[in-house]
Amino acid sequence: MSDLLQIDIKQVRAAQNASHYLARLAILMRWAGEGMTATASRSGLTPAQAQSFGLAITWAADEIERQCITIDEAI
Repeated sequence: MSDLLQIDIKQVRAAQNASHYLARLAILMRWAGEGMTATASRSGLTPAQAQSFGLAITWAADEIERQCITIDEAI
C-alpha cells in the first residue's frame, strides 16, 4: 500500500481561502499602520506613541503576509 497522503479538496480550498482573507487583512493593517505613522500629529497620541503604534501594526501586517506565503507554499 502506498504512503501517499490523501488530501481533501475542501480542506485545501478552506486553507487557500483563509490565507487569501488573511492577506487582505494584512493589506488593511499595513495601510492603517502607515496612516497612523504619517498622521501622528493629529492622532491624539504623542508622536513617538503614534509612530510606535503605526510601526507595530505595519510589522504585524508583514508577519501575516509571511505566514500566508508559508501556507500557500505548503498547499
